[in-house]
Amino acid sequence: MRKSFIAVLIIAASFFSCSTDSHFPVPGENHVVRENVSTEYLAIADTYADLGKYDKAAEYYLLAMRDKRLYWNAYYKLGRTYALQKDWSSAETVYGRLLRRDPKNVNLRLSLAYIKAMSGSLDDAILIYKSLLEEQPDNEAVLVNYITILLSQGRAELAEEQLAVLKEKFPDSKSISDLSKKINDALQNGGSIPLTPEAPPEEQRADKGPGPAD
Repeated sequence: MRKSFIAVLIIAASFFSCSTDSHFPVPGENHVVRENVSTEYLAIADTYADLGKYDKAAEYYLLAMRDKRLYWNAYYKLGRTYALQKDWSSAETVYGRLLRRDPKNVNLRLSLAYIKAMSGSLDDAILIYKSLLEEQPDNEAVLVNYITILLSQGRAELAEEQLAVLKEKFPDSKSISDLSKKINDALQNGGSIPLTPEAPPEEQRADKGPGPAD
């Protein structure tokens, strides 16, 4: 009986010894492999985005989103990629969803206001910029974009009022001269002036910007 027991131990030891040469599955190993692959997808997507190849970047961000750990980070970057592609409809969908998760996020609100302005939803853009100005009255970029959108809507008199605020709060602003000229033209000639608001930093190619809060 004792010999039989020893024989079983020898066979078992032999099995584990052999299995080190061929790959023996480790519990949780497949999960680790999947996580590593998803991280690689995210890195590849970032590289494509930096190169301006936004179609490929979007493809790999979607793949990275399969990993729950990376989902929201990849989703945010996907939305930014859509904005850089000027796919305003898709970008608006992404940023709208992100804002529902994090409604106080100023960067997301700035991005959504810009996206709405570029897609032609000027009334919505004005509401967002106005709300942001009430919360952050000393934010020069928000004020400049608010004036720009007002001009685009043909509301030159209100734009002129806001320009006075800009001159008072930010007398060294580089936007004053250009906006003054355009407001004067609008007041003299009537009508709206097609203008493009300044993109927030996170929608500019050189800066990826902060992601949404988890």
